[in-house]
Amino acid sequence: MLNIKNMSIVAQIGMGFVLVGLIFSAAIFKIGWSFSSLTQGVQQINDKNLPYVLTVDEMDLARSEVQQFLTDAGATHMREPFQEAEASAQKFLLGVEKFKQLYRRENNTDKYQQIEAIETDFNRMYRDGKVMAEAYIVSGLEAGNVLMKGNDTIAGFDQDSAKLMEKLTPFRDAQIAEARQATKTIASVA
Repeated sequence: MLNIKNMSIVAQIGMGFVLVGLIFSAAIFKIGWSFSSLTQGVQQINDKNLPYVLTVDEMDLARSEVQQFLTDAGATHMREPFQEAEASAQKFLLGVEKFKQLYRRENNTDKYQQIEAIETDFNRMYRDGKVMAEAYIVSGLEAGNVLMKGNDTIAGFDQDSAKLMEKLTPFRDAQIAEARQATKTIASVA
């Protein structure tokens, strides 16, 4: 056992400096670790979560625009909205590709398959929407309405679009949940 009373004054002062140095070093280590965790959390939110929330929002907007432009083409009997629908479709597919890249990097096969299913559903909705708009233009109101609203045998363009919107929601929610978890980690460190 170390007996401080038997130590010289120089040794006692030296021991005090060593003790203060150890405490200071531990505090610096803790601050560095906290700062590193804080930086990682902020980086995750800035580099992943926020951009992918925006991506899924852009995809949903593009889905809605495709629906609107193709409906406009059918209603006006004009083909110009087809070009706008195509531009919006490309925006949607660009978002799909961003998610595919993310899930490939993360080796998340479940989410990758889900985004592929969304891509398939979107392509079907887009194809059916073009057929619907052509039906309005070429065959008239009744033919177009069947394809838009559906019947006993087909779901209809509007329902396909709504189902696609529902499938996008979990992707947005997952990014928001990850961002919330990162902020909890940041808050616990701070």
